[in-house]
Order: sequence, then C-alpha cells, then structure tokens
Amino acid sequence: MSTYTRNIRKRLLQLLIFGLVSLATVIFLTAQVFDLSSNTTQFRLKNGLEVIIYEDPSLPLVSVVVAYAVGSINDPENKAGLAFLMQHLMFQGSQNVGPLQHINYIQNVGGELNAATTFDKTYFYETVPSNQLGLVLWLESDRMNSLEISEATVGKIKEILINNDRQRRLQEPYSRYFFLIDQILYPDFSYGHALPGSEDTLRNITVEDVISFYRRYYVPNNAVLCISGDVKAQKVRELVARYFETIPRGPESGSYPASDFRSVYSSRDQIMIDPLVSTPALQFGIRFDDFQSGEVQLFKLLEYLLLNGKTSRLYKRLVNKERLALYLNGGLEDRREFLSLKIFLLANNQIMIDRSKKIILEEFNRLKTEMVSEKELSRAKNKYKFDYLSRMTGTNLSRCLALAESYLSEGKLPDVPSELSNLTKVTSYSILSLARRHLREEKYCFITILPR
Repeated sequence: MSTYTRNIRKRLLQLLIFGLVSLATVIFLTAQVFDLSSNTTQFRLKNGLEVIIYEDPSLPLVSVVVAYAVGSINDPENKAGLAFLMQHLMFQGSQNVGPLQHINYIQNVGGELNAATTFDKTYFYETVPSNQLGLVLWLESDRMNSLEISEATVGKIKEILINNDRQRRLQEPYSRYFFLIDQILYPDFSYGHALPGSEDTLRNITVEDVISFYRRYYVPNNAVLCISGDVKAQKVRELVARYFETIPRGPESGSYPASDFRSVYSSRDQIMIDPLVSTPALQFGIRFDDFQSGEVQLFKLLEYLLLNGKTSRLYKRLVNKERLALYLNGGLEDRREFLSLKIFLLANNQIMIDRSKKIILEEFNRLKTEMVSEKELSRAKNKYKFDYLSRMTGTNLSRCLALAESYLSEGKLPDVPSELSNLTKVTSYSILSLARRHLREEKYCFITILPR
C-alpha cells in the first residue's frame, strides 16, 4: 500500500471519527436546549382535524404525515385484515386522482412516500421539496374526502393481499410464529389477531364493510396532520384550510374494545415442528399488565439493558461470548394499556436453542436479584436519550411521525424536557424493583421452532 493511499485512509478515518463525535455533541447540546414549543404551531379545524406544524428551515424539504386513529384493533371479528386492506385501498384513487396516481405525483416531483398500519394507528407520509407542500395536501385531502371504493378495487386489493400472505408463508416461514406469540400473549381477537389477516378473513370482507370502515375512521376528527420542514406556519394554515376545512366531520369513533384474556393457550412453552423452516428458532414473549404510566420509561430502559445494541446483556452473551445465536432481535411493544417484550433468535441446533433459553432465564433472574451497575445503567440511559432525541431532531419525517404518534396516543405533544429530566432520576433500584414486580416466570412464553 502506497504512502499516499495510507494517508488518504487515515484522513477518511479522522473525518469519520470527527463526524461521529460531532453528531454525539450535537445530540448532547440539543438535549440541553431542545424545546418543541419554540418552533411548533398547533391548531384544530372546525371539522376536528388536529394540525401540528414544525418550522425547520435547515433544508428545502417538507414532510407530511396524516395519521388516523385506526388499526387492527378496529377490525370486526372474522374480518381480520380490514384496516390493512384500507391502507392499500387509499392508493387506488379518489375523486380527482386516478389509481396509483398519488404515487406518480409524488415521485414526479422527486419526493418519497409510504404508509404503515399498526395495532391502533395508520400513517400516510410524504417528503417532498418544500414548494410542493400544496400538492401533498391536495392529494391527502382528496382521498380523505372522496376515496373511490368499488367491488372491483376491493376485490383487486383482497387478491393482492391473499397472494402476499401465501408468498409470506413460503418465503418467510418464521412470520407465522410472530403472529402466534401475539395470540398467546393476547388471547383476544381485538388485541391478538394478525394485522394482515388471513385468506379466509380477507374473503369475508365485503364492499359494504369497507365503505362503513372508511366513513367511520378515515375522517378529519379521527386524524392528525403533522407538517415539518422549510415552511412558514401562517402560509401552511392557509393551505390546510383551503384543502381540508370543507371535509365534513365524521362520526365519533368511540372507545377501543375492552380486552378479554380469559381464554388462554394450554401451554406457554411449546415446541413446533415445521417442514418449511431450515434453521431452529426460539420465540419468547411476556405481557406486562397493571403498570403505571410513569413506568413506561423504565420498561424501555429494561429493553435497552437486555436487547438494544451490541453492548446489551443478551447480545453480549448469546452472540458474542457464547456464540449460540446466529441472529438476535426483539424489543418492547405498546398495545394501549399493555406492553410486551419479545425476543426472536436463530441457532444452529436444538442444543443451542435450549442453552439460549437458559441464558434468557438467567438474565431475567439477574435483573430481579442484582443491582444494575451505574456504568451499565448510564450506558443504557445515554443510548435511550440518543435514540429519543434522534427521532425529534433527526429528519423532518422522523419528527413528524414522533409528533403524530404522541398526539394519537396521549392527546398531546411530547414533553421533551420532562422526558429527559425523568430519565436522570432512574436508579439501579428503580430497575430492580420493576423487574421484581413484572418479570414473573409464570408469564414467560416460549415457542421453540424446529425443522422436520
């Protein structure tokens, strides 16, 4: 290697290190001064649409998120997949926009777009040059006000989703166990069924079901519109009023279904033999009930200690030290008044699966019997703070999604100073106390998946 090449590589490495240090410094400084209220405008239209505007002139871009308070929890029984079907149907044309033309309009101006459905929310989002904000608002208002729903389009989307489900079962055989662990943790249709539904439940959905669902949930008073980017609030107000104010208010969506977990699976430790899988796998889950709202942050730190990042306990033991897991993933999931922690791993054989299972139990017991060291807790706090602030201060899109999610979940915007202040108050004893109350062995659920 020539001296010139070595010098170039050395300089690139210096730049990379400087960039990472600079990013960490920016995040640290932002934590001291970041306040949403200084750049945020929030108001509500007469039809109930909540509007949040965040001014960020750093780049000539704008992101728009329209989020509806509807998800798989709102699927009628025996018609699982209706919310997911609606997400796809929203791209099939409205009064002034042809099928899939929404996508073409955005891509033709150099923008990006996507959509997502979760347990209780559905998001539609775009990022475009800031001078194209009017185009996005026109497109979103048109499908909120006048989506085209016909036998042909509903039938077309149903067939697409059914074919996707068949392919997923063949190409992603482990996915069915992600759905199965949900059914074990949440043995209730509203909370535990698979978001995409199945062939049978999708075929049960009628055009009348779709129209009723759309008119009930895809209405301005069940939505939040979040805009972040190089915009001026007053100009955005005018555009939002022009495109959304005339859309009629819909019916109130009502409360979420009450959970009924009386029916339970007979076994919380199952072994499944599956001819479609090629590598043994282990799926773990635990549902947390009866916790206080202030404990959510503690559960998140528990996730960071166990799973989040290469310095987490399970990653270090299962992947780095003992080399049992070929792949390890998981995390905390929020379902209204419930939380669940899930873990998924792949291993070479059943012996390694059994040893991995033992280590998971050992680490859970450690959390219940030993204080987390100050160094380990500090590392988890810093990573949590970095990820939290990255959502708020990263891209316009990440900020929009965070603000919309917070508003639909809590009815208010995130209180960043309070979140960070509460984080500093968490002690090792806080984690120990939480673990002792909630990591109960009778609630652990294991599924071992073995190839035939």
